[in-house]
Amino acid sequence: MKIIFIVFSIIISFLYSCGGSDLTKVNDLSKELKDRIKMKEDSLANTPNQDPANYTIDRNELVTLLEKYSKQFPEDDYAPECLDKIHMVYSGMGLYKKASVYADIILKKYPKYKKRPMILESQASNYDIFILPRDTSKVRYYNELLLKENPKMSKESKEGIEMKLKHLDLNFEEYLDFIVKKADGK
Repeated sequence: MKIIFIVFSIIISFLYSCGGSDLTKVNDLSKELKDRIKMKEDSLANTPNQDPANYTIDRNELVTLLEKYSKQFPEDDYAPECLDKIHMVYSGMGLYKKASVYADIILKKYPKYKKRPMILESQASNYDIFILPRDTSKVRYYNELLLKENPKMSKESKEGIEMKLKHLDLNFEEYLDFIVKKADGK
């Protein structure tokens, strides 16, 4: 009986030590990736006047790191932030369809993401202004979702979204003209 207990204790100790080292490796990889992401972000922020070709390469490298993190650690709180950063990088590059894909991933996989209202606003704007042909059904969808999920938004924001929804037939420039004329009392 003593021998069985000793063997069992050795097996448990072995399994516990292996599990601990795997967790340490995961934590180390997570930290390493976060550090590389931070370094790349700092590099981009600190060299605004660099060659545009190099800047594009650096942004693409940042996207690769962010995507790697979000895929390797999808349950981590930093994963949706990585996807959001990709969304912002692509928006900044004028690649609104690509940005929209990542925004939708966040909305579907991370419904509790703290910046969800901004993602919904971005999606509504992308489909209203930047992605052509203009898709009013998606503009309506994202704006209605924004209103539904954020009942405590400011009165002005709510009224602005509702006004936009009433005038979806107007493209962005036409809507701006409408607002200006309305403000001028015309």
